[in-house]
Amino acid sequence: MHPQVTFIYNDPDFLGQTIFVKRGKHQGKLGIVKRVLNSETFEVSGGDFGAEAVRFQRKEFLVYRYRKLKMRADKLRQHAS
Repeated sequence: MHPQVTFIYNDPDFLGQTIFVKRGKHQGKLGIVKRVLNSETFEVSGGDFGAEAVRFQRKEFLVYRYRKLKMRADKLRQHAS
């Protein structure tokens, strides 16, 4: 789906965070912040962007928040039965 996309919940540092682009020609894509150029400009690649590096202003994206269930697969199977 999205290779090497990671999810960190409520981390104040944007570096390494997965973002969702909400505006512009890349709207709807997921990527990972690879470089922080300044407090408002970020370089994103990975995910839907692959090896391509694209720069975004902070107002153009949302930090993607996702909580994983912390339950082992065998316990999930027991609950489904």
